[in-house]
Amino acid sequence: MGISVGIDLGTTFSAIARINEDTGKPEVIKNSFNSPITPSVLCFDTDGNVFFGEEAKGMQGMGNTNAIAFFKRYMGNEQFCVEVFGKSYTATDLSAILLKKLVKEAEQSCGEKIDSAVITVPAYFTHKERQATIEAGERAGLDVIAIINEPTAAAFAYGLNEKAEEQTVLIYDLGGGTFDVTIAKINTNEIKILGSDGNHELGGKDWDDCIARYLAQCFVEQHGIDLSEDDEMAASLLVTAENVKKQLTSKDEVTVPIIYKDIRDNITITESLFEEISDFLIGATKDLTNELIASVGLTWSDITGAILVGGSTRMRMIHNYVRNMSGKEPLSGINVDEAVALGAAIRANIDDSGQRISRGICGLIGAKKNMEVIGAKAVTDVTAHALGMIAVSEDGERYINSVIIPKNTAIPTERKKAYNFKTRAKDNELEVYVLQGAYERPLDNTIINKYVITTIEKVEENPSVIEVSYKYTSNGVVEVSAVQTETGKTLPIRIENVPEDMSWTDKAPKEQAAYYSEAEVILAVDLSGSMDGEPVRKAQTAMKEFVRQMDQEFVKIGLLTFADRTQIVLEPINDFNCVMRKIDDIGVGDVGYGNGTEPFTAAFVILRGNQFDQNKIRYLVVLTDGVWNNPGRAIKQAKRCHREGIEIVALGFGYADYSFLKQIASTDDMASLTNLSGLTGSFSKIAQTIGESISSKG
Repeated sequence: MGISVGIDLGTTFSAIARINEDTGKPEVIKNSFNSPITPSVLCFDTDGNVFFGEEAKGMQGMGNTNAIAFFKRYMGNEQFCVEVFGKSYTATDLSAILLKKLVKEAEQSCGEKIDSAVITVPAYFTHKERQATIEAGERAGLDVIAIINEPTAAAFAYGLNEKAEEQTVLIYDLGGGTFDVTIAKINTNEIKILGSDGNHELGGKDWDDCIARYLAQCFVEQHGIDLSEDDEMAASLLVTAENVKKQLTSKDEVTVPIIYKDIRDNITITESLFEEISDFLIGATKDLTNELIASVGLTWSDITGAILVGGSTRMRMIHNYVRNMSGKEPLSGINVDEAVALGAAIRANIDDSGQRISRGICGLIGAKKNMEVIGAKAVTDVTAHALGMIAVSEDGERYINSVIIPKNTAIPTERKKAYNFKTRAKDNELEVYVLQGAYERPLDNTIINKYVITTIEKVEENPSVIEVSYKYTSNGVVEVSAVQTETGKTLPIRIENVPEDMSWTDKAPKEQAAYYSEAEVILAVDLSGSMDGEPVRKAQTAMKEFVRQMDQEFVKIGLLTFADRTQIVLEPINDFNCVMRKIDDIGVGDVGYGNGTEPFTAAFVILRGNQFDQNKIRYLVVLTDGVWNNPGRAIKQAKRCHREGIEIVALGFGYADYSFLKQIASTDDMASLTNLSGLTGSFSKIAQTIGESISSKG
């Protein structure tokens, strides 16, 4: 059995830590360069080799355009894709490759098999980014025990200092590509996260970019050449900028030599200039920090101290900011590069209550039987994102984000919401768009997925109540489930990608025809001799009442008559006055007096033409008062309509055979027998069913 490790999968650097089986303390596993951290860089060559870490970083510095870095920023982004030597890679692909190589090197270094891990993520990572991280770990061959927020992992590492008194600490985590700020209460037994905020597109790279832009701008001003237009030079400038940033942590100024073709130049950057050109970035972290402190009901005076995490916190401007805001020096006793990995290693070997588990260290040969994991504590984490859904406002005037789980709620957590849903005979589905964020306008939030709740059963007393459960797991991953309360059954859910065009959420619901499905209905009337007189007049009255109840904005109605032959009186249109006139014009004898044909073949030709319109429902309503000459052929043709998704409603009276009606109808409850006086009521019920099917698909 292998060991369980903690992996800090960073934007710029990564690290792996384990628990020392002799001491119970976490320790970083050094790489082949004897360094605790490894650059999160990959570089591909034409032979199919993939270099990583220091080697890939060196190739990037030489301007190799096949070197790829900062892909962590795009985890879960379906639009991100890089192509190298004819092969495409997503951020998840690249992370899986990097993880596999990191783990293999760590195994060689520590001499142990690694089979499971806790992987860290920024606290501000959304559902998709977290899922992508888990997937990358699994594709790298790891059992991903859990994913843990980077500031929470840092709190574990800080807890190694074993302070006796409870402390309220602010964890300021500025990595290479992400920024998180978290407030936690830490005592000897527990870590309780009070709240988190952040920006997963703000990190040390942005400070590098400031330097790179400044260098390029100076070169343009002095030589008229834009270095950013040369891909190799641009890549080299970024590596140079990162080195300048690091040097400015201990120097007041750095002179940067730049060589481009036959041009040589030196550009000087001072610490004060660096602060000036990147001041807006500090401002962004300041705003997020102050908002978080206020949101949890605290002030800076309530904060025991600030823990700095992430290599980018070595910048002097970060120390100055924290010192000025808190009135005290940052808390010491933590390695900014190693803390996250060390904390993850602790978490990988304990349960939520802080008790050691048999996985990993306890399974090692020679491990101390009663050894405790140093730094083990119970942990309560929170979600950095509110969870909501797209809903219609109370006044019906706009779409809004209906928040179900507020931001900074302790996880895991689950909330339920009931929906009234009008059911129809078949194909009942409820669509739910789930959001992460607390902004009222839906598109200002992250739309996670489109969840389609399926196989909802038709109930007699509409509407049905569908209870939907929204859950945040301890990993911060979202899960959605649903139960139909009338049946008590858990309903299947189909997860679909969010459509590219979601602009309808900015429009008024009542103005959007797309909120409803369209329907095409053909009324097929038996005009055999037995319909003469009162039957045909009653049928005409009932059909016209049916037309009146339909909404011509969404429904087209056609008319078909049959006896010895079939006649298409009117193909489906939404001019209901015309439909009414055509109904008045029909009469017995128009198509013969017998029962020699059926309506399904002709209706199939008309309605099948729209089979690929997913937002259109097709109905054939058949009215008959007797038995047909060739019921076998009729049933066969009706079944063909069923297979193409054409709904058949069969209404009979007089000498109609109920068992035959059930065979031609789409479902048993779409077949019915009535009498002349009940025709209008029966058609009204059919109209209601069709109307409900239109609105329930929206």
